[in-house]
Amino acid sequence: VPDGVHDEEEPARSRRLIVVSRLVPHKQVEDALTVVARLRDEGVGVHLDVVGDGWWAPELLARTAELGLDDRVEFHGHVDELTKHRLLAVADLHLMPSRKEGWGLAVIEAAQHGVPTLGYRSSAGLTDSIVDGQTGLLADGIDDLTAKTARLIGRPDEVRRLGDAARDRAAGYSWPGTAAEFAAVLREVTRRS
Repeated sequence: VPDGVHDEEEPARSRRLIVVSRLVPHKQVEDALTVVARLRDEGVGVHLDVVGDGWWAPELLARTAELGLDDRVEFHGHVDELTKHRLLAVADLHLMPSRKEGWGLAVIEAAQHGVPTLGYRSSAGLTDSIVDGQTGLLADGIDDLTAKTARLIGRPDEVRRLGDAARDRAAGYSWPGTAAEFAAVLREVTRRS
């Protein structure tokens, strides 16, 4: 008689969130830590990778310990490009809770891997790099960021739709294209002079 196996449901996989940022106060990485703590308290399995370094890192490490998140948050520090993209490739969602942003290059880098970004509408530049509801979501404060993150974690098809659209949009950006646009602006400015 052959051995049997337990007929149990496979436990839900922990969702991977990522922050790619300099660790300075205006990037508000604390808000990403708060999202993880709130989701944990609701019984949602999440892991947060924090990629980047800065003088605010000791404060963030202390906040992580204070929230009891040492087992759910990993600080990678400054990493090389290959490692950054490897971490982005395994993420489900990219959080960018910054108070202010210019363009938000990390949004497009995450998008290259089909990872949508959630960030604050009030940060200015993210309204250019995230097409709200199409390539990611813009939130209005920490409560909204938490709610939208929780909603997406429960809707993998929605994450996939946003990620596919983000990847398609990212394909339209390149450093040669950026250089050509800067050259065109410089030509126009010198023509006017």
